[in-house]
Amino acid sequence: MKILILSPHRDDAAFSLSLAITNWLTARHTVTILNVFTRSRFAPYSDAAFVHENDELSYVSAMRLREDELWVRRIKETLPKGHKNNLHMLDLNLKDAAIRLRIPLEAANTTPVNPADPSIEKIRKALTRHATEGTMQAIVIPAALGNHIDHLTVREAAQPFTTQLPTAFYEDLPYATQPNALTDLEALRTAAAERNEPLTEILYNTNEPAAEAITRKRKLVLNYASQIDDTSGDLIANFAATYNGAERLWANHQWLSAFKST
Repeated sequence: MKILILSPHRDDAAFSLSLAITNWLTARHTVTILNVFTRSRFAPYSDAAFVHENDELSYVSAMRLREDELWVRRIKETLPKGHKNNLHMLDLNLKDAAIRLRIPLEAANTTPVNPADPSIEKIRKALTRHATEGTMQAIVIPAALGNHIDHLTVREAAQPFTTQLPTAFYEDLPYATQPNALTDLEALRTAAAERNEPLTEILYNTNEPAAEAITRKRKLVLNYASQIDDTSGDLIANFAATYNGAERLWANHQWLSAFKST
C-alpha cells in the first residue's frame, strides 16, 4: 500500500508515528510524509533568539528541515536495504498558526478552525493530486488531541477523503499525554460514529521488546533538538509503554479491510 501521512509540523509524524512508520516500511509499504506548516519561527531549544528578526523565519525553517532529514536518515538505518527507498518526505511550505493567523503561541490550543483559512483548500488540492496520481492509497491523519489549531486545520482539510480511503487517525504527541486527551479522543470517535464511520483502535509495533522499542523511539524523537529537551523526549517515547511498546491509531473499516493481512 502507498500510505500518505499528514504531519501538521515537521516533528508531528516522528513524535506520534516513528514505530508505526518502521512497521509499515518493514512490511514493504511505501510511506510519504506530507509536512504542512513548515514555515515557522518556533524553535524554543535553539539559538534562534539570537538571530535578527528579519532572518528568523528562514533560519528556523531551515533548521527544522535539517532535523527532519536527520530523522529520515536514522529511521532508515535499521531497515533492510531494499526498503530504504520506500520513505518519502514532501512539504507544502505553508506558514504555521503564529505567522498565518497572527496569534500568540499560547492561543494555538484555544483558537477554532477558520473555514475560510486558505490553507484548507491548499491541503485539499495536494491530497486530490496524490489521490489522482495513485500515491495516496491510504491516509493517516492527526486526531488533533490537544486541539492545536494547525492539527485541527489539517484534520478538517482531510475529512472529505476519509469516506473514500482507508483512513487512520494518530494520537498526537506530546498532547496525547495530557489529561484532556481522552475527552478529545472521545469527541473524535463520537463524531465518526454519528457519521456512520466508526473507528477501531489498532496497535503498531516494531516486533521487538517494549523497552527496546521505547529506546528506539527516544533516539528518533530527540533528533528534533530545537523543539524538545530530554524530559520531553522521555515523555513522548515512554507513552509507547501504555501500549506495550506500540503506537495506537484509530482506523475506519476501509483501513481494517485493506491492512487485514499485514
